[in-house]
Amino acid sequence: MTVRGVNGRGTAGPVGPPADAREIKGRTTVVEVLRMFPGGEAAQLMSRLSWPCAHCGGAFHEPLAVAAKRHRNSPIAVLEAFRALCGPDGPSEDVIQRAAVKSTDR
Repeated sequence: MTVRGVNGRGTAGPVGPPADAREIKGRTTVVEVLRMFPGGEAAQLMSRLSWPCAHCGGAFHEPLAVAAKRHRNSPIAVLEAFRALCGPDGPSEDVIQRAAVKSTDR
């Protein structure tokens, strides 16, 4: 199966979650994560975090760590939640709740 690149050209590669959760890093973009999970798991997690990123034009270039800071979430907790998507059970409710906490610092 061919995955369409951001520019519309095909790029060779498997569709599905990464083989290793360490592949999801702070510099991984929002769109890259959405493409890693074509079943919608990443989009559902973003929804649980109250992130409209799946609908934002900036998602093509915005890394997860920057998105976490922009939405006042802990980048470390957010990365832990997205990495947990690679596991057989996905992120636990506790992991999601930690990632969803909004900082009051601005």
